[in-house]
Amino acid sequence: MSKTAVFIINENSFKGMEAETARRVSRHLLLESNDKTLDLFEIDGDSSLMVRDLFNYTGYDVFVFIYGILFITYEGINVLSGIALNQEKFSVIVPVTNESKILYQRHAPPYIYQTISVLKWAVKEIYDEYKDNIIEADEIDNFCLALRSELLDVLPEDGYLIDLPKIVKKGGLRFGVAKGVYAHRYGNCYESGRDDLLEYVPLDAREVLDIGSAGGLFGEMLKKRQECFVTGVESDRELVDIAGTRLDYVKHGDVETILDEGRLGLYDCIVCGDVLEHLNNPWKVVKLLRRHLKAGGLFIASSPNVTNWAIIREMLKGRWDYIPFSILSGTHIRFFTRNTYAELFEAAGYRIKELHFQSFKLPRKGCEFIARLKELLPELREEELKANEIVIVAEVQEPSLKD
Repeated sequence: MSKTAVFIINENSFKGMEAETARRVSRHLLLESNDKTLDLFEIDGDSSLMVRDLFNYTGYDVFVFIYGILFITYEGINVLSGIALNQEKFSVIVPVTNESKILYQRHAPPYIYQTISVLKWAVKEIYDEYKDNIIEADEIDNFCLALRSELLDVLPEDGYLIDLPKIVKKGGLRFGVAKGVYAHRYGNCYESGRDDLLEYVPLDAREVLDIGSAGGLFGEMLKKRQECFVTGVESDRELVDIAGTRLDYVKHGDVETILDEGRLGLYDCIVCGDVLEHLNNPWKVVKLLRRHLKAGGLFIASSPNVTNWAIIREMLKGRWDYIPFSILSGTHIRFFTRNTYAELFEAAGYRIKELHFQSFKLPRKGCEFIARLKELLPELREEELKANEIVIVAEVQEPSLKD
């Protein structure tokens, strides 16, 4: 029976809690089977380990190297290992992924996944379609690769493991892309234009406050669309610097602290795209922000929908797994349903003008689960069960200076 060593080279693509969350998910996917034919090793991205050090890891037939945050299942690793062992004409085998600079390694998932279970469904569907189909490639992306242990002899012993993808590219080795093995990667999650919220900003809004402005792409798009002065609020220092090149003004800090310290000025529109769920006291923040809206001003906010069918399904199975940049993101500390999100604004003195759900294509099993829920509780809103996001457009008639 063959044995596989999986090395996760931890890079600084994520920070803080989201990085810890991602590592937990990665370990869960790889170790849940308790199969003794796979061993997992984690290495810091600044490690000085070299190719020669791999000779100390004896008894392994295949080495798999994962660089940065990557979600690949135990079954996927097994398929990669099997192909690496049996397809000797290829020296290196790589999976496909949703995010790749190499066209033939790029594969869009069949649907959005918010939970580990739904990710596994997507992975299985892709494998069922392509099985062990391999295509030869002239170039590979540098996020995951598998090779037979015997090939260590042809690699430079003084090469660093962190540079292994570059080393194999220079080595004249033959690459195979496993079309049936899918791995999830994250792109730049802080560089979203949020055009889904842009459409709700009034064309005549001249002063706009973007809370959680990240790199400022949303505000930049808004400024290109209409004449306006956009102020950003962002807690990440690096993102503040980026946003500063795009927006008119960016205030560095946590919005809860900033509001406690003083006023931010008056605005025609305040935008809070996926921010309130990160705050200790979003009820207080929404109430205090009334001071900063002009009469007739709009508050546009979005938040993940915790009543999503996939979340309910996992809870019924006894699971509540945090996953980066999802409904159950590792940095989410408040969770909302349609009703509680609406009440958040109504209790603070706003009038809700619009409430929308955002949803995407569902897997067949998801549709079946929703149908069964509706049989048991006909009063459930199907659109709410399908939705990933809740979007609210609220209006304040008169700013409250006393709140």
